[in-house]
Amino acid sequence: MDFNVNDWLGDWISFEHLINNHDPNLDRAWKDSTKAMRSKPLFAIMMLGDARRFWAKACKTLGKEWRFRIGGWHIEQPSAVGDDDAVAGFNLTWLDEKRTPITTHEYRLDHVHDKGLEGKPCYVFHASDAGASDPFAVLIAMEPMPERSALRHGGLLSHLHFQYASDEGELIKGTGKQATLRHRMWYPTMCAAEGTLLDQCNIVRALHHLQAWRELPVPSSD
Repeated sequence: MDFNVNDWLGDWISFEHLINNHDPNLDRAWKDSTKAMRSKPLFAIMMLGDARRFWAKACKTLGKEWRFRIGGWHIEQPSAVGDDDAVAGFNLTWLDEKRTPITTHEYRLDHVHDKGLEGKPCYVFHASDAGASDPFAVLIAMEPMPERSALRHGGLLSHLHFQYASDEGELIKGTGKQATLRHRMWYPTMCAAEGTLLDQCNIVRALHHLQAWRELPVPSSD
């Protein structure tokens, strides 16, 4: 994995927005996704019979262990450290549902966790300016997929799965090659904010192996 900060910069919205938004087009995308998954027994069981309900549980950012519902991110270039302008990391502002800033931290890439979300390598970032018990001190995230520029060339909206906590030990157990995630089915997700409603619908469809729409099936009433 080669960290490229350009794939992270800018604004992101939580996938929970796509789950909780009942625009008729998103409703259709979720309905089609559930239908597609019901034809695959293993996925049907895993998704509790409903794709939207499964992702609502997997992506939740508010609960007993998490004090905030995350609405999005705003990411900027990292501050230079001494004479080193090639810092692997970024400055990230956590936003609530109303896109009001919760906190901002300087994250630096600490290492790559080999078996992270989806069993794939994930970046492990530490906030260099986080205090004790700060719930955002550690961030584990997959590489944005596809790269951020793909949308401009007809590709899908960039998105990624992540986890966060006050301490790395809350997210990872074990060390070295034996290290594993403690919460393997917790999948908070961010999508690049520049996407249109059609782009958002197609991310929902892509997650369930459905063909992308060329246009929205339900015309706007405006």
